[in-house]
Amino acid sequence: MTLLAFPLALSSILWIFLSILGLLTLTFVILLPAYTILLAGTTIVRAKLQQSYHVSKRDHGERNDVAPSPWSKTNTSLFQGSVFHIRHQPMVHSFKYPLHFSVVDLDEGSELFGEGNVHPCGGKMQQTNGHRGKLWPLSKLMMLRDEDHLKNGEGLALNSEVQSTSMQERIINLVHERTVGKLDLRATIDSTENGKQRNGNTHGNTMTPRKIMLVTHLMYYGYCFNPVSLYFILKPKPNNVDDEAEEIEAIVVEVSNTPWNEMSVYVLHPNSVDTVQSFVYPPSDGFKSQSYRYTWRKNFHVSPFMTMDHDYDWKFQISQDRIKVEAKMIRHPQQTDSKDGVLYFTAGFDIHRKVTPSSRYPLQLARIIYRFPIYCFIIQVWIHYEALKLLMKGVQFIPHPEGSETGASKAIAVVTKPVFAAMDIVDTWLSEWRDNGKSKEE
Repeated sequence: MTLLAFPLALSSILWIFLSILGLLTLTFVILLPAYTILLAGTTIVRAKLQQSYHVSKRDHGERNDVAPSPWSKTNTSLFQGSVFHIRHQPMVHSFKYPLHFSVVDLDEGSELFGEGNVHPCGGKMQQTNGHRGKLWPLSKLMMLRDEDHLKNGEGLALNSEVQSTSMQERIINLVHERTVGKLDLRATIDSTENGKQRNGNTHGNTMTPRKIMLVTHLMYYGYCFNPVSLYFILKPKPNNVDDEAEEIEAIVVEVSNTPWNEMSVYVLHPNSVDTVQSFVYPPSDGFKSQSYRYTWRKNFHVSPFMTMDHDYDWKFQISQDRIKVEAKMIRHPQQTDSKDGVLYFTAGFDIHRKVTPSSRYPLQLARIIYRFPIYCFIIQVWIHYEALKLLMKGVQFIPHPEGSETGASKAIAVVTKPVFAAMDIVDTWLSEWRDNGKSKEE
């Protein structure tokens, strides 16, 4: 009986493993792609029906305009490329992974995803005059939600008669606040029109509308996680109609930390209280527009393997079809023997547009997102996998400086404390062994 029990148990385990593997394959290779394509197709059919209705109205004299293609001038897209990290101190550690980002023109947010998705409604769909967005029902699988951004209430005009409701308004208010009023773009936002950009203001003064491009991960298949999101505030160059020649006026960097689930923002602009230095460089590396570099103090605990005594040094380049960011972390000169500080960490990403405006726009989106259905979850797996490798290399876990704890951070502390204690014992034993060896030689 004992001899028979082992192969039976082994076959049961194998059967369970194959069943789970088969279920996962069925879900992610067949059912999920089919469902995603079905919703994308339904989105296209819905748009065609709306166009037909529009044409019918025009033919009966009720309208005299031409029905536009719903995605003919869409700036929002998916970008793909790669991300890399290189740790230089106290030991070298590096990795490179494929990356895809959603790049959303915030002026198109409610039009594409529906007003209930991009306004602060707790992530629930609220119908406003029946407006579900041009990407409905595909937007059920990829959604832009306010609750995933600006979590600390940044940019909310609490003392204003008109409560800020749109992400555009909040970003503009935040920039105004952090630049102490020196960059005031509030005249480009119309609070009465759901935060859309407009020309001029009620006092007759005109201001060129700004484009705010959000580089982020949407909520895919019900889950969202963003280590970093970037809001690029862009303005066209004077007397230049080439969109490629747009200038970066300001950048809002939104950072999350793992495992504490906190979020903080930095406003990058020459007049921002967050910015230490700013530089502008001529076009290079295939970009038609200038590149912008900012340095600022780290004041938010991000990596549990990096202390707070560092400065950030980031460089940004953006065009319609490509975005490139290079980031450095430099330890303060006071903490090192170098007057310029010591480079501790380098990271960056280079991404290119993969979805272009066309009648097949929803299908293009669908084909990308069903290949990465749990992409935000995969990001967290990568983060913890690389963290484990750092632990194995002996890099010390740095607790939250303000004592903030979550279940995840407590679990990591429980695991790492005995590991580091064991490593200390081994190091002590090896040191004593070497000292004894030297004593015997003498």
